[in-house]
Amino acid sequence: MAAAKKKSSKAKTDNRSTADKLIDAALALAAERPWRTLSLPEIAEHAKVPIGEALLTLPSRDRIQRALIDRVDRQVFESLKDDPLDGSVKDQLFDILMRRFDALEGHQAALRSMAKDAARDPLGTACTGARFLKSMALSLQAAGVSSEGCSGAAKAKALAVIQLNASRVWMNDDDPGLAQTMAALDKGLARAEKLASGKPGRATPEPEAA
Repeated sequence: MAAAKKKSSKAKTDNRSTADKLIDAALALAAERPWRTLSLPEIAEHAKVPIGEALLTLPSRDRIQRALIDRVDRQVFESLKDDPLDGSVKDQLFDILMRRFDALEGHQAALRSMAKDAARDPLGTACTGARFLKSMALSLQAAGVSSEGCSGAAKAKALAVIQLNASRVWMNDDDPGLAQTMAALDKGLARAEKLASGKPGRATPEPEAA
């Protein structure tokens, strides 16, 4: 009786969605091996997901990467309900971009693996990059900056560059407080804000912080 109770206590229900199981499995494997060497069947096996179900959910590594960005978006933007942004536009952008790093905490090795292989797959990188730009546009909107039109697209691209530069630091930042990452992100946003404020005819520089 006691043995049966002990056994049942070890069996925990996995309430994660199929997509989350595949994403987590891919991250775990990518932390140990080059991203390009992973196949969907072994990701599905690691996730304990039937291959047919995996194919119907996230049928490629590129789709898994885009789903990871979706997951980060959900976590970050849902956090605004209980912890809204405040301060200047620069402060709000800094906050929301740091929340993205918080959502990826513990997966630095996997992200390094993905980044190293990005140049080997320009088409896949372009698709993932387009999805990432959408996240940057949403981040601008959350901070009260319009991301519509050509001007908005330019702002999203500029913010993406700032985030990617800080990501390179974050991937190797061993400080629990992420001091180097925060410094890199703050420097990038401050430079963008300074450039925007120096443009002629700009009465209010803050909306152009990105």
